[in-house]
Amino acid sequence: MGVIRLGNGYYFLYIAIAAAYLVVLSLILYKRRRNTARIVFAAILFLNLALHFFKLAFPTYRNGLPASAVHITPENICAVSTLVFPFIYLIGKQNVLHDYTFFIGVVGGLAAIFYPTAIGAPPFAFETIRFYFCHINLFAVPMAAAIVGVYRPRLKKFWAIPLLFLAHEALICLNELFVVGIGLVDADFSDLLDPAFRNFGFAFGVRPDFAIASRLLDPLVPVFFKTDAFHINGGAPFHFPVLWLIVPAFVYLIPAYAVVSSPFWIRALMKRRAERRK
Repeated sequence: MGVIRLGNGYYFLYIAIAAAYLVVLSLILYKRRRNTARIVFAAILFLNLALHFFKLAFPTYRNGLPASAVHITPENICAVSTLVFPFIYLIGKQNVLHDYTFFIGVVGGLAAIFYPTAIGAPPFAFETIRFYFCHINLFAVPMAAAIVGVYRPRLKKFWAIPLLFLAHEALICLNELFVVGIGLVDADFSDLLDPAFRNFGFAFGVRPDFAIASRLLDPLVPVFFKTDAFHINGGAPFHFPVLWLIVPAFVYLIPAYAVVSSPFWIRALMKRRAERRK
């Protein structure tokens, strides 16, 4: 049957499925009451959450227990989103959390769809389908919610995006400390400071296999966040967990949020101007 490769038919098949899913979901809920649509979106996200835990029942993960249980923890950006999004969508009134879920869901979900970790995997294996189902929903639900008017991203909330992203990264960092502390991951705390060790969310620096990201981020990191002044790492150069991302987060995420959310806040701006002219 073959496997998924960048640019092959299976790769584009899942991209087409993601696009079709977004269109169908938006069309189905476009004329519905806001609260009805919100409940449907929340239900989809809770299904995502259930599947996140249910995967441990399948051989890929079951055979590796208890160590494989680490994969249901908030070990990366999309895992945190999967665990948190459903509960945010239970909140009826829009707040900054919804603006952030739109941004991180769309960006994180699309990144996973266009550069999937399922590369090299059989296209219709359980883990492949689960991977795409999860990440398509992380992208499609916030986007569809914005399209149908349940939670539309607002430009004025730009200030919250880098702050919430840093909180997102802090949760990943705490999780790494936890899984190492309880022995779920066979490692020492010092191993966490090696950016090549796990570090799926870049909380401990840029992974060596992401050289482009390193060139974009590292020049913005203040020297004192790359200097082991407290001898945490034996005096060797390192990136101070999470804090190294402060400047890059503000420099890159604010304009990125403005661009990704632009169809919605520009439309809202034009609508307000049209109403003033009446």
